Amino acid sequence: MPTIFVELKERTYPIYLDEGESFPDVMADRFPDRRFALVTNSRLEELYGDLIEEWCDKLHAVKHIIPDGEQYKQLDTWKGILDTLLARRLDRRAVLVAFGGGVVGDIAGFAAATFMRGIDYVQVPTTLLAMVDSSVGGKTAVNHPMGKNLIGAFHQPRLVFIRTGFLTTLPDREYFAGYAEVFKNAFIGGPEMFAFIDKRHGELMAKDPNALKEAIDRSVRIKARIVSEDERESGNRALLNFGHTFAHALENNYKYTGILHGEAVHWGMACALDLACRSKLVPPSAVGRFESIRSKILRPELPSPPQPDDLYRAMFSDKKNLHGALRLVLPTEPGISSITEGIDEEAITATLKNVFTD
Repeated sequence: MPTIFVELKERTYPIYLDEGESFPDVMADRFPDRRFALVTNSRLEELYGDLIEEWCDKLHAVKHIIPDGEQYKQLDTWKGILDTLLARRLDRRAVLVAFGGGVVGDIAGFAAATFMRGIDYVQVPTTLLAMVDSSVGGKTAVNHPMGKNLIGAFHQPRLVFIRTGFLTTLPDREYFAGYAEVFKNAFIGGPEMFAFIDKRHGELMAKDPNALKEAIDRSVRIKARIVSEDERESGNRALLNFGHTFAHALENNYKYTGILHGEAVHWGMACALDLACRSKLVPPSAVGRFESIRSKILRPELPSPPQPDDLYRAMFSDKKNLHGALRLVLPTEPGISSITEGIDEEAITATLKNVFTD
């Protein structure tokens, strides 16, 4: 039986983490007498074509392949999924399976949210980022030229099926990008998670399987708890966006090419910690512990040096902002952050200059 649940009353759903059941058996048992469609991308079809065909054969599922890459997380790709569902005459009892990373999960989830005014869907994440973050919580979206994830809906999956074995084919770059969403939890998941990341960072960087499985389990439980308390980000769910206001501005700066989301989050976390220290939100007693973890934040190579003024302007497209004012998630104690307003432009631009010209 699943050991992790996102508690949302009648919409509560399980998260299967490395349990013994086969995926087609779980689906057939959970959704008897239903039709299925599976959405994945071209790269995963190359890697797992035989497995995908096996699943589709056993479930009699319609298959739709989207291109691989954040730049394809757009309305045309979403429309292509809907065209396939309509052409194959699926109905509102259909179940959509998202097999892939964050882009596949977000765009397939948005297709499920909008097809026939909403159908059931299931997340099968294949990247570290998707396993610990985007597959859980029901945020679905596509990007817009003016910003990331600006067109979307909250639509919870019916279940999440995590197999850490898929990480064996994940390129190093994507692994370390996904690690950003694990590392993020050091700032929002409580003192125990802060200590876990600070202590086990080396093992996680080396992909130690035991440390990695524990990190995924801890991260999923943190997100499940926060989503259960605040499904639609009216309060503390915004804490899950630690570092993301900076990260989304960085991604937008490069037009979503040449940089992975998690790589941008690494840089965003460095910015958030710098700004918190600069604004004296971190008490003197905690500075030493934050200095220890600051040294562990990765700073992946960027396509080109960003201009701090451009990044500052791009930050105003973030969805957490209210009435045109920036709302930032900044650390205050080890494992604890808060949603902060009123940080002045001078401090933010000083942080951007310090982080990106260091």
